[in-house]
Amino acid sequence: MELKGKWLDEYCNSCGRQISTWDKRISKVLAYKYPCCEDCIAKEYDMEPEALRRRMENVFGMRPCLGL
Repeated sequence: MELKGKWLDEYCNSCGRQISTWDKRISKVLAYKYPCCEDCIAKEYDMEPEALRRRMENVFGMRPCLGL
């Protein structure tokens, strides 16, 4: 069972939106120096956020927490 997602008191380095634990996890695994939100990361890789989630699961075995 996965844990429920949590919003952090941190903001995306690119767009300024508040980030979640999922955003922080994928930023870290993709070696971003500063955390970015899922939407900005997906945009950088020319993907939709859902496609990025599938890729993160297939390549790294990571899934977002319930509620995100």
